Amino acid sequence: MDTIQIINNNLKDKIAAEHVEILDESHLHRGHKAAGGGGHYSIIVVSPEFENLNVMDRIRLVHTALAQEMTGTPKLIHALQVKTFDTAEWSEKSGTIR
Repeated sequence: MDTIQIINNNLKDKIAAEHVEILDESHLHRGHKAAGGGGHYSIIVVSPEFENLNVMDRIRLVHTALAQEMTGTPKLIHALQVKTFDTAEWSEKSGTIR
């Protein structure tokens, strides 16, 4: 299973994500000395679990759901840009990463 599928599955399983968009931006960071393995990803996550949570708590949930991929061996994620929406917010603003 590739990293994008692993990210998608973990977010859906661990925080009940209803919608996930993942953009692999690793190609923009080739030769980046500090990378040390793992890819660079931008993600949008929509979950009812984000309702009534502030931005930091939402991002904490995402990082917890992806902790193994960010810290394990092999490290699959080096950098992660996260945008979060609860279900109501997403229905009002159906956006994309860019």
